[in-house]
Amino acid sequence: MSSEFFMDNACFACGPENNNGLRLNIQPSAHGVETRIDLPQWVQGYQNIVHGGIIATILDELAVWAAFHKGHRSVTAELVMRIKNAMNIGRAYKGDARVINTKHRLIEAESRILDGRDNLIASAKVKLLRIEQ
Repeated sequence: MSSEFFMDNACFACGPENNNGLRLNIQPSAHGVETRIDLPQWVQGYQNIVHGGIIATILDELAVWAAFHKGHRSVTAELVMRIKNAMNIGRAYKGDARVINTKHRLIEAESRILDGRDNLIASAKVKLLRIEQ
């Protein structure tokens, strides 16, 4: 099994060429990264509520991109997520993430999803492992 990691445009979370993906457009910000989130009906869990696994995917992706914009290619080792409020289908949200600590190969990041009034929807503490290439 290959241990090489190649970036392309087919990522489920952020790949612009993945017609079956979330197509998150994650951009650098003053403190890390940010994105606008507007999800389609097919990510539903309960009626008109975004599935928790999709929320975890978004929080994970934001953390990896925060590390990437700090110059670290990494993979997720641990993600501890807290969902505070329902995330509804058809509403716009914003996500952000930042690196809070780097030690050797371990990168610690925090990510979150906020609604249009800056109410916390979900957050995660993410441990990433730096990969060398």
